[in-house]
Amino acid sequence: MNFELISVLLFLGVLAILIYRDRKNIEFKSGIIMRRSNAGKDFIYKFSEKYEKTLRIIGNIGIVVAAIATFFAMFILMQSTYKLITKPSEATGSLKLVLPSVSGVKLPGFILGVPFWYWIIAVFLVVSIHEPMHALMARIEKVRIKSFGLILLIILPGAFVDPDEKQLKKLSIVKKLRVYAAGSFGNLLLAGVVFLLLIGYNFALSKLLTPVGIAFEKTIPNSGAALANMTGRITAINSVEVRDFDDLGKAMSTVKPNDIIVVNTTTRQYVIRTVADPDNSTRPLIGIENSYVVFAYSGFLSKFGTVSNTVLSIIMWISGLFSWVFLLSLGVGIFNLFPLKPLDGGLILEEVSNHFFKRKKSKIITRVVSTLVLILILFNLFWPSVIKIFSF
Repeated sequence: MNFELISVLLFLGVLAILIYRDRKNIEFKSGIIMRRSNAGKDFIYKFSEKYEKTLRIIGNIGIVVAAIATFFAMFILMQSTYKLITKPSEATGSLKLVLPSVSGVKLPGFILGVPFWYWIIAVFLVVSIHEPMHALMARIEKVRIKSFGLILLIILPGAFVDPDEKQLKKLSIVKKLRVYAAGSFGNLLLAGVVFLLLIGYNFALSKLLTPVGIAFEKTIPNSGAALANMTGRITAINSVEVRDFDDLGKAMSTVKPNDIIVVNTTTRQYVIRTVADPDNSTRPLIGIENSYVVFAYSGFLSKFGTVSNTVLSIIMWISGLFSWVFLLSLGVGIFNLFPLKPLDGGLILEEVSNHFFKRKKSKIITRVVSTLVLILILFNLFWPSVIKIFSF
């Protein structure tokens, strides 16, 4: 039974019920579900008033970071495009469409499938900082916030801030840039914080858990391990200690197919003959399948013995969550700074163009640059898949 799929269906069912119950307050526009709200406005107003000077400094830093991130994003995009054109067989493209997935569902090559619950949590955190940052920077310039909003396109959630456009247009270029850069800068800050948390989490795990061997679920028929009825957790091979897969690789580095080796497990010592890997005749196999590292508690937790699979699964799930929140926050922050309207980077481009050129010329520059960037993005997104299709 696929519990992940069941949980996803339950989530979507609950979401549908909530939308139906709140249907009087929901707008439907071109397939997009919108829910406007004034919730949180008081907090934004009070917080921006209390920390106005600090927020203005953060906003100035955000402008600088946004400029650097935009040039970095364009450099990566141009470099990837060049590789796709000159070395199409080696290039993979620098962009992927990020969508939620469930185990067992295969997605096209241009889509990066993120485990559903990682995706939902990460997107919630991303929008929870992106839009409020825009609102805070607008408020320190006394721009009225009409409402906050949540949007939903099928299962793709999002959020928006609805500032008073007339007041926003009257601001100076620096003030506008602070507002436009704030959302992506907030995402980059979130990515930085989560990255530090991930480092701290992994450091704590290294002090509390230690690898103690390689376990396996079953043996390969007619292999050395199967013929010897090998059981237990592998702790040494040819007197070389084996605690994790790195140790296993070192222990097997001098072994060849059909060699006799001595394998120590928690059950007893086995003398077995290796077999050749069907996919690589020079690679020796012991004959085990679905192998995994076993961990034991260390330090003040050492009295609890080995870590159960359930606890290990939770630990690894949390580690995965940190990793995906970091990657998606970083990705969204950088992607939003592409000079392409209506992205934040496009609004920044338009404002800078308006400052240096007449409005008519500025519109042409913004439109041309946005179109070129969109073409490059679509090329990087879909061309690798086109190459694979026609390479057969």
